[in-house]
Amino acid sequence: MSAPPKSNAKAQVAAANAMTKLAPIAAWTMLVVASLVLLGWCLQIPALTRLMTIAPSMKAPTAIAFIASGLALLGCARVGRGGLACVLPNLLVLLIGSLSILEHTSGATLFIDQLFADPEALARGNPPGRMPQMTAIGLVLLAAQGLLVSQQRAPRLCHLLAGVLLSLGAFALTLAGYSYQMGVIQMLPVSPPTAILFLLATLGWLVLQQPMGIMRVAFADSPGTVLLKRAGIPALLMPPVLAIAIRAAEHLLDWTHTEVVAAVGYLSGVGACAMVVGMAWLLHHLDEQQQKARRFHDAAYTDALTGVTNRRGFDEAIEHLLQGHRGTDHGFTMLMLDLDHFKNFNDDFGHLAGDEALQITGQILLESLRPQDIAARFGGEEFAVILPGTEMAGGRRAAQRLLQAFRTHDWPYRKVTVSIGIANSHPDDTAATLIARADEALYAAKSGGRDRACEAAVGPPASGL
Repeated sequence: MSAPPKSNAKAQVAAANAMTKLAPIAAWTMLVVASLVLLGWCLQIPALTRLMTIAPSMKAPTAIAFIASGLALLGCARVGRGGLACVLPNLLVLLIGSLSILEHTSGATLFIDQLFADPEALARGNPPGRMPQMTAIGLVLLAAQGLLVSQQRAPRLCHLLAGVLLSLGAFALTLAGYSYQMGVIQMLPVSPPTAILFLLATLGWLVLQQPMGIMRVAFADSPGTVLLKRAGIPALLMPPVLAIAIRAAEHLLDWTHTEVVAAVGYLSGVGACAMVVGMAWLLHHLDEQQQKARRFHDAAYTDALTGVTNRRGFDEAIEHLLQGHRGTDHGFTMLMLDLDHFKNFNDDFGHLAGDEALQITGQILLESLRPQDIAARFGGEEFAVILPGTEMAGGRRAAQRLLQAFRTHDWPYRKVTVSIGIANSHPDDTAATLIARADEALYAAKSGGRDRACEAAVGPPASGL
């Protein structure tokens, strides 16, 4: 016996709204960080251009590109997609990245490198003000993602670009961790602050896209969502943290190459084992929570006396099936049942005996119907049965099967029979019109001598109902 359908659309919408709040947060973070870097270049404060780290400086064109990307993301998140506030800043990011790639491939020096003096690059023999190749490629990809999202084009390509950018950011962070304390972090192709801004920008655009793939899991209300949120960040941070720890140990303890390789293998295994254990515990915890929620759900939709669905569950189920009938033309049949002479039964044997008869009725319904059928207590001694995907002939067979089950059951006091009204759904039906037709058929069965089933007229509901 299936439980009444209950949509989790509201939960999914709430999750999606919560996730989209990441976009303005990412945008403002990019704007603040990149503005500080640009201020450092304007005032010639090297510490600001490195964001108070020992990493290489974020170049001024890179900072300008991130400011433009932040403005585009903020405009797309607050104003709406497709406007100039989204498109023009992304085009600027695309221009900066493309010009830098052109500089690297052709050897030319363009105006974007001449904005500010860069003595640090000159001291190393590098072109002043020029961003690394990997940064330039990342900016082109980021601009392409922003343009596609703002125009609502090619969602699969958007997700592919996001995957490449996230990989680039994670790779840069891992390199940073591996180079930590070794005196070579200044030689990184992408500085850690730049990598972090790439990750933030990519995630900001990602949450504004139509959910698909892994983002559909992130927006859903499922155990996979919780697992992704709990394990995603540790999985992303583990490689750079592991690299930092190993490099620090190699530097401080004077480890050999063999010891470093052994440490990498051992710590990788420990990290993987810890994540597996953590995920196993999390899944076990989620399963317990789901079982509790299922018990609460069943209690809310189950009639305590008979064990069948209660009136609330019946109302939701019939509305859901009627909507499906209008949309897909998949009809169903409804049976309305009433115990014969039940008032006399209560008067003769007492209300406790009447409750026992109702409990037996619930058992008969549950045992006689298919798993997908829905049996409900409609009120008092009246019950309703919904037979999804069943025409009138199938409803007739189900009614005869129930009549026979009531006749042959070993009742404790005296035989209890049932009268049944059968009605088939119509695309124009409402819950009220379908129930009214089933009630009319039930009345006909009662008037015809009880212990029988009668069918309602086949056709659209009467306009007066």
